[in-house]
Amino acid sequence: MKKVMLIGDSIRLGYQARVTALLKDRATVTGPQDNCRFSAYTLFCLSQWVVEDDVDVIQWNNGQWDVCFMPDGRIHTPLAEYCDLQQRIAGILLQKARRVIFATTTPVWPEHFTSAARNPRRNEDIREYNRAAAEVLSPMGVAINDLHALLAGDVKQYISADMVHLTDAGNDLCAARVAATVAG
Repeated sequence: MKKVMLIGDSIRLGYQARVTALLKDRATVTGPQDNCRFSAYTLFCLSQWVVEDDVDVIQWNNGQWDVCFMPDGRIHTPLAEYCDLQQRIAGILLQKARRVIFATTTPVWPEHFTSAARNPRRNEDIREYNRAAAEVLSPMGVAINDLHALLAGDVKQYISADMVHLTDAGNDLCAARVAATVAG
C-alpha cells in the first residue's frame, strides 16, 4: 500500500479524512493533527512531522496564513520570503518522499479583505503567491495541484460563510482532486 502524507493548514484538515476514505484500499494517508499554519511554522515543525524517509507521496500547502494582513497593515509573509520558505520545505520533503506535490492556496470570498474579518486576505495576493510558488517549485521537480483553479469558478459554493474555509461541497471536490493526484 502507498504511504501518503498530507501537510497543511486548516483547509487540508477539512478534506484529509475524505481523502483517507477515498484511498482506503490503496494508500495509508497520514498527516499532522496540527494546523500547519504558515510557511515558517511548517518549516520549523517538519522534523517532528516527517520522520520517515520512505514516504511515497507528500502533498503540502501553505498560503492562507502567509497572505493575511496583520494589524500593522502588512502582509504576514512577504512574497520573496514565502518563495524561499517553499523552496526550503520542498528541499526537505524531496529527501523524504518519492513524489512531492504543492497544493495551491484556495481562494477567499472577494469581499473578505473589505469585511470586518480579522487578518483579511485578497485573492490577487493569493493568485500572485500561487504563481510564484509554482515558478520556484516546478523546476525542483515538485508537482503542482491547483486547488485554487478548481474552486475559483464558484467561490461562494465552495468557500463557507467565514469566507476562507471550505464548504462540504468544497471539501468533497478538493478531496477527490487530492486523492486522484496523490494516487496517480
